[in-house]
Amino acid sequence: MIKKKILFVLDTLQGSGAERSLVEIAIRFKKFTPVFVNIYEGDMLTPILKKNNIKFYSLNVPMERNFKIAAERLAKVYEIEKPDIVHSTLFKSDAVTRILKSNYDIFLVNSFVNNNYSPLRYKELGYVQGLKLKLVQLYDAYTSRKVDFFISNSETIKEAKSKGTLVSKDKIKVIYRGRNIDSFKNINTVHNSRLIEELGLRKKIVLLNVSRLIERKGQLDLINALPLVINQYPTIQLLIAGHGVFQNKLENQIEKLQIKTHVRLLGRRQDIPDLLEISDIFIFPSYFEGLPGALIEAMLSQKIIVCSDIDENKECVDENSAIFFQLGNSRDMADKINYAINNKKELKQLGRNAREQAIIKFNIESISQEYESTYSSILSK
Repeated sequence: MIKKKILFVLDTLQGSGAERSLVEIAIRFKKFTPVFVNIYEGDMLTPILKKNNIKFYSLNVPMERNFKIAAERLAKVYEIEKPDIVHSTLFKSDAVTRILKSNYDIFLVNSFVNNNYSPLRYKELGYVQGLKLKLVQLYDAYTSRKVDFFISNSETIKEAKSKGTLVSKDKIKVIYRGRNIDSFKNINTVHNSRLIEELGLRKKIVLLNVSRLIERKGQLDLINALPLVINQYPTIQLLIAGHGVFQNKLENQIEKLQIKTHVRLLGRRQDIPDLLEISDIFIFPSYFEGLPGALIEAMLSQKIIVCSDIDENKECVDENSAIFFQLGNSRDMADKINYAINNKKELKQLGRNAREQAIIKFNIESISQEYESTYSSILSK
C-alpha cells in the first residue's frame, strides 16, 4: 500500500526546538512518508534526515520576508511531491503556505509553537517595534482563515494563540513535543569525568541553564541573582549552554558584577544530556515559551529544577517535581536556588517525580504515534 505523504515546511532546519522536534517525530513515522522543506538557509538537521532516508529540499530563498520568491520555489516542490497534507511551522513558513493555499487544494496544517503575541513581549518592545508586531499579528489573524487545522504544542499556547489570532479552538489540537527518553540514561561516565575536568568543575556546585541567549529567556535575571548565591556558596559554578544575540549584554553584566570566575557561557552544545548529568540543579528563568524542550530534558535527567512560575513551565512540572520562583524576581530566584542547594539530598525526590511525569507526557514514541493518528483522522474527514 502506498503511504500518504506529509510535506513539512519550515523556515530553516538549523536545529532550534520546533525544527528538531518535528524531525525527531517524523523519523519515527510508520504510516506516512515525511518530506521536509526548509525555505531559508540553515540545514544543520539534514544529516539526521539523510541517515533516516527522508527526502528534503533546501530552497535557500534570499531575504527573510521575500514570500513571493519562497512561494514560487515551494510551488515547484508541491508539483513534484504532490503531498496529501502540508504542515508548516513558524511564521514565515506559515505565511508562504497560506499564499499557496489559494492555488492548491491540499489540506493545510499550521503549528502553534510559541506565545509570540504575549503581553510581556509587547511590553518589552518600544513603540515602533510594538506597532510592527501588531501589524504582523493582524496579518497572521487574517490569513489564518486559510488554514484547515492547527496543532499546538501546549494548552497554554492553544489558549494564547486562539485569542491572539481569533482561530476557533475547535480547529486546534494539542500534541506535546516529545523527547527520546533513552537519550537521558546510560550516560558515559568516563566521558563525563573528562568533561568535569575540561570545564573545571571538580568540587564545584554546578548550576545549568540551557537556552538561546535572548532577552525573554531570563538569563540576565539569573546572572543578577548569582552574587546572592555566591555569598552563601562560594564554590558555585553556573553553566549557560546556548547562543544568541544577547551574549554581549550577558558578558557585560558578568563583568560588571565581577563574577566571571563563576559563570561560563558555553555557546551551542551537542552534549546536553552529559551537561545535565554533571550538573546539580537546572535553572530555567524564561519569561514565555512554547513548550520548553530544555525543561523537559532536565525532567528526563531527574534534575532538581528551579524555574519561573509561568504557565508554560507549570504545564510541564508542578510543586511535586520543581521549585518555582516569581517571574523576573532575581532575589526570589536566588533564595530558591540557595534552598535547593541546602536541601539537595531531600529534594532529589522532585527530580525522580519529574522524570516519571516526563515519561508519561513527553515520550517521543507516543508523540509520533499521536501525530500519525491525527493526520489519519484529518484525511478520513
